[in-house]
Amino acid sequence: MTIADEFDKIISAVEENDDQWKSYYITKQGRVVGRDSLYFFDNTPDCENEGFIRFKDRDTEKIGIFNSNGDITVPAEYNGLTKVRNGLLVGLKGATKVYYKDSQGNTVDEHFGWENGKELLIDTLNNLLVENFPYNDKLNYYSVEIADKPSADSIRDSFKGVNGKFYSFINYEREAEQVIRAYLQKGLAPERLEELCFQEVTYWDKDAGWLKLPKKEFVQRYCNQLEENLHQLNKKPNTYFFSLDGLNPFIFDTPLYAKYFDNCGFSNEWKYPTVNLVLDNSDESTRPQTHMHFLRTDDGFKLIMVSF
Repeated sequence: MTIADEFDKIISAVEENDDQWKSYYITKQGRVVGRDSLYFFDNTPDCENEGFIRFKDRDTEKIGIFNSNGDITVPAEYNGLTKVRNGLLVGLKGATKVYYKDSQGNTVDEHFGWENGKELLIDTLNNLLVENFPYNDKLNYYSVEIADKPSADSIRDSFKGVNGKFYSFINYEREAEQVIRAYLQKGLAPERLEELCFQEVTYWDKDAGWLKLPKKEFVQRYCNQLEENLHQLNKKPNTYFFSLDGLNPFIFDTPLYAKYFDNCGFSNEWKYPTVNLVLDNSDESTRPQTHMHFLRTDDGFKLIMVSF
């Protein structure tokens, strides 16, 4: 059994034999590695990304990386390790596990966090690139630029590498705001709003739930509301904020959205995140907030879901 819907290069698997459960990784060539060392997150085994998959050493409880051939390229020496994204990973080293406590002060064994330690940016050969690299889901690791000086681009975050160079990455939230403001400056005529939308837009209907409309029909129906909401970025700077998320697989479950999920059916939010523009409504509104979700596609950010 495996959680993967597709088998590219390496997958995690579980096998039952005479009421005994065995777990391991298997490569496309049939090589079995990492017996009883599956890495789980939120009770789900890891899914391959870019030909790499995480594993966990059961003796040390530390995490490493297998490549597509089943070879260890990053040894199990990290308390935490992200998926491979554009050949880069963020690892946590030297941290202390701290279990959470309930309202009565009792330790909750299944929930824990990490204290202290050092966060590092590494590559898939375990080469250290940046020390003290604060983990940040908002960064687009596929946008990395390496230069002698920090980037002057306002939507980029820069970090000094151990080689003296600066690694800079686009911040998804600031990029989305920049895109929206560019549309505001040029005007929000219906054809411009259509350009800002995904092929179809999902919206919330209080009676029917989530519905979808082709972008042209959606803009025709809700043009005024869209324009009014987006202009709030200029009128009331303290009544909105951006947050990062991924596509909901239960809402976006047609082939149109397949590329935005990984082989295990999880949102590929490290490459195609949704940036949620949250707008506070007036006291007279029946809904305290409006949410406008913009999906980062290969053609830039596109409005994909709205709840007015």
